[in-house]
Amino acid sequence: MKKVLTGFVVLLLIITASNMILKKSSNKTASVNTEAIESTLVKSMEETKAEKKKLEQFLTKSAKELNDNGFKVGLGFSHEERNVTVQVQNKAFLEANKTNIEKIIHNMANMIGFQNYTVDFLVLDNYPALSEEDEKQRETMMEVIEEISALLKERGNPSISISTNSNNEILIEMQGMKEDFGKSKEIEDLEKIIDQTILSKTDLEYTVKIQKKSESAIRDQQWQPILSAISEETNKRFKEYRGFAYSFHPEPLQIIIKTNIPSSKWFGNSDKKINQITEYVDKIIELKREELSIEEIPYEIIIRDKNDREIKQ
Repeated sequence: MKKVLTGFVVLLLIITASNMILKKSSNKTASVNTEAIESTLVKSMEETKAEKKKLEQFLTKSAKELNDNGFKVGLGFSHEERNVTVQVQNKAFLEANKTNIEKIIHNMANMIGFQNYTVDFLVLDNYPALSEEDEKQRETMMEVIEEISALLKERGNPSISISTNSNNEILIEMQGMKEDFGKSKEIEDLEKIIDQTILSKTDLEYTVKIQKKSESAIRDQQWQPILSAISEETNKRFKEYRGFAYSFHPEPLQIIIKTNIPSSKWFGNSDKKINQITEYVDKIIELKREELSIEEIPYEIIIRDKNDREIKQ
């Protein structure tokens, strides 16, 4: 009996030691994986920044070159499809100038080193045109908003948003205002100055409302670079990626990654891929928050399959 007991104790010690070794090995592997993900991401995000700078140069110089050659067009770009959209006046203009416009765009891309893109055209005469009176009013309001922005920037309020609504109100939101700022004489004087600015530019009657930017609006704005990075970097890393969405309401923040992963978990190695995507998105958020010094908020990552159903882990 003693020999049997001794043998059992030795076996138990061996199993315990083996489990400890496996646990240490697992922790070491997890640490190595985390470091590898971080290293890959840091490099990828630096490449993304360089690519964005190159894209900005490409669009700016292409627009100038097109304008200098007499082509009054608009340029847009879709990051996920890497598609340049050229907005033209009408079909007749497109038929007469398409080849020359494409040539200018391709030459500029080659000069800057911008690659892997396609060019599409959007004909604007498919959309209802504004009346002459409406167009004049739109241009006037754009001038007024620019004047207000410059005025507020001079007074030390560069972080603002300006909008109008159907009630003939100009709504101005400022970030960093004191809690009682909305009731102060300073705000009343500022509203009067803005009223005078509007009257000097137009005979339209607007009510100016200045308010503190809400905490939720500030948070949403701060998180936009992080959300953009999630979309960009996940698209670059995973061929299964097909789209991105998010929602701050209701809380916590929902980060939705759309994939072409089949619905059935028994097909292929979907569990492993879901874990990889989730871990990658977590690391993107961590790195971008540190870079931008943004406070952490609760969030959840939702992975959807090719049928847009949430994949439960």
